[in-house]
Amino acid sequence: MVKTSTSARSPLSPTLWPADSFSWWRSLIFGAALVLSQLIPAAIFVAALIVMRLATLQDLKTLSWPIVAGQLAAYAVSLLLLATVLPMLAHRSLGALGLRAPRLSDLGWGIAGAAAMVIAATVTGAAQDAIFHLKPDEVQVQWLRDARGSLIAGFIFLACFAAPFFEEFTFRGFLFNAFLRYVPAWVAILLSALIFGCAHWQPGNAGAIAPLAAGGIVLAAVYYRTGSLIASMITHAIFNSFTVVLVLVFHQA
Repeated sequence: MVKTSTSARSPLSPTLWPADSFSWWRSLIFGAALVLSQLIPAAIFVAALIVMRLATLQDLKTLSWPIVAGQLAAYAVSLLLLATVLPMLAHRSLGALGLRAPRLSDLGWGIAGAAAMVIAATVTGAAQDAIFHLKPDEVQVQWLRDARGSLIAGFIFLACFAAPFFEEFTFRGFLFNAFLRYVPAWVAILLSALIFGCAHWQPGNAGAIAPLAAGGIVLAAVYYRTGSLIASMITHAIFNSFTVVLVLVFHQA
């Protein structure tokens, strides 16, 4: 059942939305379609490269151009799905969902959010390491440490531009708003942040889940406060750029 009362202070408040937006069963189907749109195109693309002997299985174990290209192909398919289906699911335009030219306040929130995200992820990672002795390093960070030549530029584009755009569109534009239809804002923030952290899991990457979930709380809060996907994209892009600079300059995350 969609809730009928909530604060209208945010432009994302459900009291300001059509009653039939983000129905639970349509949202569930769309979420499954988004997952498949990430897995299937990337798998087909990489498999084709292997069959044509343009890549090897070893290329899939480290940062390589097949990995970068396969991820970009998956992003392209998913973004097409988001751009066409999400407005129908939300019964609102992409602009109303926050994909609009940023205001000066959006830029300010985006930059302030990046500082808060760095602090949240760093403190969470340090606490996790102290309590559970689990390092917060991401597999992708190790990939960047080992990257050479043009692959560094490819990784920077993927991490600092493509990923923030796609992930904010997905986790805030879709997932957070879908939760917001049924639960209070703070619960929607926590749930979307937890899924955001878990979505980055891969073998050897468990230590990154909690710090990224903490960062996801900041991203969702920025989006909810501003109603702007561009603001949370700015936060996300600056955070990723900060991590990339640390790795490239100081060889540490």
